Amino acid sequence: MKFLFIITKGLEKSGSAIRALQIAALTAEQGNHVEVFLIDEAVQWARGIKGAYGESLSDYMDMLKASEHPVLVCKSCAEKRLITQDDLIKGTLIVPMPVLVEKIASPEYKVLTF
Repeated sequence: MKFLFIITKGLEKSGSAIRALQIAALTAEQGNHVEVFLIDEAVQWARGIKGAYGESLSDYMDMLKASEHPVLVCKSCAEKRLITQDDLIKGTLIVPMPVLVEKIASPEYKVLTF
């Protein structure tokens, strides 16, 4: 089984977003296949921003095995915020929304939304 974490929260709810990243990272560390898809305001995390307590997506990239499974960023969400691939931290990748739809529809994935 594959785990897909969809994160929607940005700095306005940084505690919830960071907690979701922690859970995703711990799930990956336990040997599970984990993917993260950032949508809405959460796309800002892919730029390397830090939350209220100084934590960022960068802190979890190794645990998430982003070199094998990139953190995916919603293309239309990024474009709306004038974010390009060059603005993002290593291990993140801008992809179109149909990629997310395919994963949600696949029986291989357990989908968790934060």
